[in-house]
Amino acid sequence: MRTLVLCVDRDDDIGVKAGVNGPVIGREDNLKASIALGLADPEEVDTNAILAGLQIYDDIVKRGMDAEIATIAGDSHVGFQSDLILTNQLENVLEVVKPDRAILVSDGAEDESVYPIISSRVKIDFVKRVYMKQSRSIEGTYYMIIKTLQDEKIRRRWIVPVSLLLIIVGSLSLFTKIVQFAEGDYEDIGLLSQMTAGLVGVVLGLYLIGWAYQVMDRLLHRISRTKRSVRQGSLTIPFAIVGFVLVLVGLLIGYDTATVYREGLLPESRSLSISILLFVSGGVWFVVFGVFAYETGKSITAFLHTGKIR
Repeated sequence: MRTLVLCVDRDDDIGVKAGVNGPVIGREDNLKASIALGLADPEEVDTNAILAGLQIYDDIVKRGMDAEIATIAGDSHVGFQSDLILTNQLENVLEVVKPDRAILVSDGAEDESVYPIISSRVKIDFVKRVYMKQSRSIEGTYYMIIKTLQDEKIRRRWIVPVSLLLIIVGSLSLFTKIVQFAEGDYEDIGLLSQMTAGLVGVVLGLYLIGWAYQVMDRLLHRISRTKRSVRQGSLTIPFAIVGFVLVLVGLLIGYDTATVYREGLLPESRSLSISILLFVSGGVWFVVFGVFAYETGKSITAFLHTGKIR
């Protein structure tokens, strides 16, 4: 009876960080993969998971039982794509190893979510979950929090929902105050101070989203690309300027349309929803043509460089 010790790396850390393609079959190859991943990121838990799998494999072999070890890896985009890759690699491993049963080794619940996929193809006798031992001191806890938040996947998973909640709550708080201003209700002198909490929530939420998605780094990269495009004589820049001017004109026309409507009515007869509709209808086509001009410039530039229309 042959036992397969199966290590699962659903988000493909061994591929992204260590450049090792899955599946990895055999003790020597798995040992090399764990060393490569450990050198690339000494704090990566998947390294410990593979080493734990090697320990289990060695223990089984010492008992005189037939065993093999393999590591399958998914994709950094966790979900359907990663699980499809895992399934293909699993079937490849099963075809090569031909096990009668398996022992699943993972570093947490995310990897174990593929348990049904594995158990539908081979009998699983045991699941080994690997944790890294951490310092119990306050400094160690603080360090772990900081290191955890430096992981882009974790930031997007936990920070973005909190950011969206802050933006939604802050926007709802501001909306009622803005309506009061729009309708000309200035009786409450403390109205501006009442908007502070909502404004702080919106600003903080936007900042956290920008941090989670590294908006500043992306913006600096885009500026660098723009400078390079200008030096190379790219047509994107003039088309982008035309598009920006059209969008700006559209916003001004929309604002003017809404202002004319509001100035022609008494304060109690004004409608905020109608003002918004007039603002949108007054400038929407300029905005559409502005975006179209920008995309046209990008398409022409791509065609001149690659000979293909993107």
